[in-house]
Amino acid sequence: MKLNKNGWGTLEMVLISLILLLALIVSIFFISKLYGSFANSNSNRIYNDLENKLADAGRKYVEDKNITVTTSYQISYDLLKENGYINSLKDKDDSECNGYVLVSRINNINYYNGFITCNNYVTKIN
Repeated sequence: MKLNKNGWGTLEMVLISLILLLALIVSIFFISKLYGSFANSNSNRIYNDLENKLADAGRKYVEDKNITVTTSYQISYDLLKENGYINSLKDKDDSECNGYVLVSRINNINYYNGFITCNNYVTKIN
């Protein structure tokens, strides 16, 4: 009985298996990088929300107290908390953050920027 060689051999099967294994390893690497970047963006969003919350409290404070800003004015988180404009600044680990609001007046418009300092995060100053 004579067999033809038109099918898959052991060598071809090993090569295809190695190629599939390499593709699987590469895809696992890129998927882990993708999910890692999602975790970092979620973390940054939490801190950006805290900065915005602090800036909004500073805006309410300046408007309620009728403060006139000529060039810049700084309001501490402690002052805002004592006067009831903000409850607390807690990060994702439920630890207390500290910070301040910098009010800048440019072209007769007040700009409010919140700057926070947490255990694992500090606002980048541009």
